[in-house]
Amino acid sequence: MSVTELKPPRFVLRSDVVVEPLVQRWYAWGHLIAPMTAALNVARRHLPMMRSYVASPAAHQALAAKPELRGGPFLDLASDRSAEVQRLIDETHRSQAPLLELAEAIAAAWKLLRDRADGRGLSALYRELPDALRGLVELVYTPAGGPDLRPIEALLYQSRFADDSAQSALLRRLRGDQRSFALSTPRLDEPGAIHLRKPFRHPAYDLLGRLRSQPMTMAEIVDGLGLAQADVATLQELLVPAPAGSGQRPASETARRRDTARWRYCGHACVLVESPAGVSVLLDPVLAYDSGAQPERFTFADLPAHIDYAVLTHNHQDHVMLETLLALRWKIGTIVVPRSGGSLVDPSLARALRSIGFQRVVELDSLEDLVDRDVRITALPFLGEHADLDIRTKAAWLVRANGFGSLFAADSNNLDPHLYDHLSKSIGSVDQLFIGMECVGAPMSWLYGCLLPDPIPRDHDQSRRLNGSDAERGMALVQSLGARAVRVYAMGAEPWLSFISSIDPGASTVPRQNADALIQACRARGIEAELLYGRAERFARTSGAATAATGAMGATGADEDGEIELTI
Repeated sequence: MSVTELKPPRFVLRSDVVVEPLVQRWYAWGHLIAPMTAALNVARRHLPMMRSYVASPAAHQALAAKPELRGGPFLDLASDRSAEVQRLIDETHRSQAPLLELAEAIAAAWKLLRDRADGRGLSALYRELPDALRGLVELVYTPAGGPDLRPIEALLYQSRFADDSAQSALLRRLRGDQRSFALSTPRLDEPGAIHLRKPFRHPAYDLLGRLRSQPMTMAEIVDGLGLAQADVATLQELLVPAPAGSGQRPASETARRRDTARWRYCGHACVLVESPAGVSVLLDPVLAYDSGAQPERFTFADLPAHIDYAVLTHNHQDHVMLETLLALRWKIGTIVVPRSGGSLVDPSLARALRSIGFQRVVELDSLEDLVDRDVRITALPFLGEHADLDIRTKAAWLVRANGFGSLFAADSNNLDPHLYDHLSKSIGSVDQLFIGMECVGAPMSWLYGCLLPDPIPRDHDQSRRLNGSDAERGMALVQSLGARAVRVYAMGAEPWLSFISSIDPGASTVPRQNADALIQACRARGIEAELLYGRAERFARTSGAATAATGAMGATGADEDGEIELTI
């Protein structure tokens, strides 16, 4: 018997296996990590929806099936599972008791401020705060005189309200791209799935990330995940034997070999930029799975062996997807995030990421830079898309790779074109602009209603939306920055995004009509423009200058590999 035959077989994770991170069975996103926003989501979003389902499961099933109501407060469970949901309600009351106490304390503090904060000094009110908040908040007035609570997040993360025992993950195979809407349907047990009861900081998530490309023995996998013997049979269904010579070719090799910058569009707002020096920058990581469905997509297998920087634009669930970030944590060098404002509705993204195991997180404020070899990453102001709330954890990002400048504006709403007129004096023109056209966003209450002291009037709610730019505002941005090419992205149109965005991708929708109008307006002015969908790949050769602030677009054509090459 040969030595090779004595080696135990090795396996990799199936390419259609999803590892959904959960908090008390609810799909995890940033507001379920920060203690105060987590408390309010549990008390004022999760529990009311579950109670409503138990009272009328058939109504929830019928309403959740209506495409126009996707994203509404209806549990998408295919049959009457009210007994399981009731057990989850009971368990939530037991295990999340500290957070429910915190939510009650926040409500009492809001009432105290509403009744007693009349513009005079607030010092006497500290003695009347609920015990749960004593020493964990500051009472403040806004400059206009409105009273507010300011969380002291550093202490909240050290308090009993930051218990991570409710964090876990559900491992299962996907059947196509469709999943129940993440913000309104808890993940219950199902056949063929494994419930991994580990907090997100646990190295089991890094093992699962590596297992997508690095073969391991069954013993290594079972031990690393800490699985019970009862789960081993299910685990085997989630694995495939490692192919001979399996391994991942670093995607950055192509960019270095060609002495060009390269970018890959991976769907929604996820773009990979690679410089000639081999620096890799992944913006708003949201990766699809190889489910066999259309459209074609880049997956985890198409990423470099190492990601130098993961860069996040803003703390919404379709841009900070913990599912993808946890899967990539083992290969991410640094996460770059906008600096937080620190209010209750604007928890620190950096602090949340550190609390779940990311070792190196860098915060940048507007016009601050990070430079690495031939790459410069600059944070730029980001207006709108947050329903006029004072939320500062948001940035557009200018990424210059060997001088070629790409501005990733995501959902930025060009509410005041003068902003970009000012910016152009600092950064010059940009070679290409990536901009979203989600100009009919959800009303404020859809995402932030549970964080407000009181419900707001319906007409106010409808007027304060999570809107990005429309075609007119987008064109003004293009002109202010002298963009030489425009890529419309972040439309939520890819089917693997529907479970988190609930956006209708149809060609007749207002956002799509605005995207088409912007593209036509750009082309009429001789500006290259396109709508990105599924996946795309481009190369850009530059002069090697430090910046690309001036100069005209050269010829555009297909290179020898059939890809578009832009020359400046």
